[in-house]
Amino acid sequence: MRPHWHSASPQLQRKLISLFMHSLARKSPESTLAPSTSASAAFDSELEYTRSVHDIAAVFRWALRHLKIEGASFGSSPSSDEWSWYHNFCESERKSAYDPRVFTTELIPEFPPTHTTLLIPTLDIISSLAAHAEVNGYSGSKLSKYFGFWLLTARRAAGTEDWSSFYTRWEVSGRILEHLFLSWLR
Repeated sequence: MRPHWHSASPQLQRKLISLFMHSLARKSPESTLAPSTSASAAFDSELEYTRSVHDIAAVFRWALRHLKIEGASFGSSPSSDEWSWYHNFCESERKSAYDPRVFTTELIPEFPPTHTTLLIPTLDIISSLAAHAEVNGYSGSKLSKYFGFWLLTARRAAGTEDWSSFYTRWEVSGRILEHLFLSWLR
């Protein structure tokens, strides 16, 4: 992704983020966040009439950067290996001779419901953007690689991590999301 587009508007991006934040209202101190109807409608309306896809992409990137997934990894199984759920999925895929149903029968049960609710719409967004790759220059592979780290990792940074190990984690998570995207398409 490029750092700045000539058609991008930082003011509009801040407005979209602000409207999104206002659309989240607390019902009570002990409850989870629930959307406020009028604020949610204002956010949806502004999003619908935003002309630049680069502004929407910037807001989506902002949201993913601030995302904190529950648990130590994206999968629900507690393990020392943060990618154990992915390795189990790959093994299930191989055993089933890459049956298209493996995504829903083997992978989805590995995730907590909140992770599934996050993964499926993200794959749908990647699919929608990749459908116009000739125009926007972003293939499904490129988008998956970019969003993989932000979506699939619970541990964003480690104090003793150097550039090489961070890049390796970024690369692995991007390739995993790309594989999930292709499996979902299948």
